[in-house]
Amino acid sequence: MKTRISTLLAALFAALSVAGAQSPERVVMGGKAVTLVADAVYAFPSARRSVVAIGGTDQGLGVFLETVSPGFSGLPSFDRQAGVEVYASFRPDLVILKSSLKKSLGAGLATLGVKAAYLSLESPEDYYEELAYLGRIFGDPARAETLVGYYKGAVATAETVSRTASAKAGKPRVLLVQAAGGGFEVPPDAWMQTRMVELAGGEPVWKGSNPGSGWAKVGPEQIAAWDPDVLVVVAYKEGSAAAAARMSADPLYSGLVAAKSGRLVGFPQDFLSWDQPDTRWGLGLLWLSDLLYPGLNAGYSAEAEARRFFALFYGFDRPAFDAQILPRMSGTKK
Repeated sequence: MKTRISTLLAALFAALSVAGAQSPERVVMGGKAVTLVADAVYAFPSARRSVVAIGGTDQGLGVFLETVSPGFSGLPSFDRQAGVEVYASFRPDLVILKSSLKKSLGAGLATLGVKAAYLSLESPEDYYEELAYLGRIFGDPARAETLVGYYKGAVATAETVSRTASAKAGKPRVLLVQAAGGGFEVPPDAWMQTRMVELAGGEPVWKGSNPGSGWAKVGPEQIAAWDPDVLVVVAYKEGSAAAAARMSADPLYSGLVAAKSGRLVGFPQDFLSWDQPDTRWGLGLLWLSDLLYPGLNAGYSAEAEARRFFALFYGFDRPAFDAQILPRMSGTKK
């Protein structure tokens, strides 16, 4: 892990030197996972005025960043599969992309003289390092320190709850699935979803079953064989609570321990699901910790934590939260 982080840091500092010391004035973002990148960038108020084009950020439940920066939806947009010429056409000072796109777009952007920065945003450690990197790019390292502090606090809380509980009893066996195409899928071992279950003090029963680089389909027989204590359903284009309710009522799954005990639930959402490596992952981790070990995080409530998060990261006061976020929140009641 230390070697990986050192390599990542070297790449980040190299990209920063390419971008230059002055904050960019024309930023373009795109690619398949642009939503995750954009939410991190927009957590820096100093960055918002610089964005001149973006390759779409609606995962299926609405455009969140329009509530953060009115007029966002009016920015020029382009296909998430766009080539380097499209990026260059916006005359950017800096293109910010997921690191997975460096292989396909990096050389072409460099050839066209377009400066680029790449973010992994796949783990807590990535967030700590890459928020600091964004703070340097946009001239606000203090802001980065504040945001990183939020995540480190969430991780510390979850780990404390887990240690306290596991000292008294074994870890609950947890299955996290995505509802997709009428079936279910599990994430790879290295993804944030698996890591969150572990940080929250659960045993991810699917770990080791998906050596690939994306979600893998899993059938009812395998789910029945795992028969988890807790089953959490993720959905990105529909309500996760509804997807979980369908699964719980399905005769294929209604006999599961999790279904019979009422612990087959949907992962919380607003405009986006809280399970993925979006800025919301801290919210998801604390919710999952409370799901696995109810009441051990004294005073926790999903709504109160969401209010704190959206105020800290995006400047939502109580009326703005009540109008924009609260009506869209689901899956927070267990």
